[in-house]
Amino acid sequence: MREQTEEIAERIIAARNACGLSAEEAAKKLSINKFEYQDYESGKIDIPVSSILKIANLYNVDVKLLLTGEDPKEMNYTVTRKGEGVSVQRHKRYKYQALASDFIGKKANFFVVTADASDENVQFSSHEGQEFLFVLEGTMEVHFKDEKIIMREGDSVFFNSSISHAIRTVDGARAKFLSVLV
Repeated sequence: MREQTEEIAERIIAARNACGLSAEEAAKKLSINKFEYQDYESGKIDIPVSSILKIANLYNVDVKLLLTGEDPKEMNYTVTRKGEGVSVQRHKRYKYQALASDFIGKKANFFVVTADASDENVQFSSHEGQEFLFVLEGTMEVHFKDEKIIMREGDSVFFNSSISHAIRTVDGARAKFLSVLV
C-alpha cells in the first residue's frame, strides 16, 4: 500500500513538472493548503481519491496515468472483467477498483469501493462535481453535514459532491458500493 502511494506521488510530481508549476502554485489552483499538497507529493500519506481526480484534472491527464503510470488506450468501448479493474488501496478501510479506466476521454470515473468496518468517527470530504452511490452489498451510512441516511443493498443516492459528505459502514460489517464521480 505504501509503495503504491509513493508511486502515485512520483507521477503527480512528474505531471506538475510537465505543466511547469511549483508545488505552491498547484496547491493554490487546487484550493488547498500548500503543506497538504506537499504531503501528497511526499508519498507518505494516503491521497483521497477525490484529490487524485482533481489533480488529474488540473494537469490535464487521465486519472489512470496517475494511478498506474499508463495512459488509457480505448476509444470506442472498454470492458473491465470481474476483479481486473485498476485497484487502489487508500488506507486499510477503503479499497477502490477503477472501472473503465482504459477508456480515453471519459466524462465520469467509476469505482467499486469495498469499505471495511468503520470506527465511530466519520471523515468528511468534498470535491467538485456530482456523485452517485449504489450499494451492492451490506449496509452503510451516508452523512451530509448533520444528516445521516441509512443505505442498504440496492439503495442509491445522487448528490452534489461539493457538499460535505462521508461514508461509514454499519454494525462493524463490510459494505461494497458502486461510486460514479462526474
